[in-house]
Amino acid sequence: MTSTQGRTPRGGSVYGDAVARRRAVLDAAVGLLDEGGYPALTNRAVAKRAGISPGLIYQYFVDKQDIFITLLQEAETELAEFIEALPRDGGVAGVLAAIVPEATRQWKRVGYLASTWQTVDGSGMERESVRELRACSDRQFAALHRALAESADAEGRTLRDDPAMVLYVWAGLTGIADTLTNKWLRGGAREELVAYSTAALARSIVECTEKTS
Repeated sequence: MTSTQGRTPRGGSVYGDAVARRRAVLDAAVGLLDEGGYPALTNRAVAKRAGISPGLIYQYFVDKQDIFITLLQEAETELAEFIEALPRDGGVAGVLAAIVPEATRQWKRVGYLASTWQTVDGSGMERESVRELRACSDRQFAALHRALAESADAEGRTLRDDPAMVLYVWAGLTGIADTLTNKWLRGGAREELVAYSTAALARSIVECTEKTS
């Protein structure tokens, strides 16, 4: 997991720049999550790593949950923007294969810890930041659905009309991402997994017959 921890604008400091302070908190959180998972994320540890006083964190975040939720929001927003920018002319399998590296990057960065967060701090699921996270998820899934529909159309096919389709695809993508993140595979096996899995996902979500004009 990469982090921009400690970076501030040239000639500035985290104490004099509110944006830099907030970014330093988030980057410190990424580093702690990478090293120790969700249990390692405490306000005191974040403050120490970011080089600020613990009290400053509360100017930007309610608690460690809000820090983690913000990282999830960032990941989903970045992935949605990435998907929106993808060319559609490679067909459904091509779009899915193109999504895998970015989905894996975001999964490795923070996504794989979402279930741990919900288990540990699930009592706070009705807070405003969680509602905002759900809105980010909706936008991410909408971007994914558009990309799949438009890429299917580009190859003269139609997506299956099923409300569970996008969640099914997302489950497949996160499964691939988790396998790649855990480094179960070596060398060419990684490329073979991505090619086979994305082709299989594509076959399962498009109608068997081509569209008629």
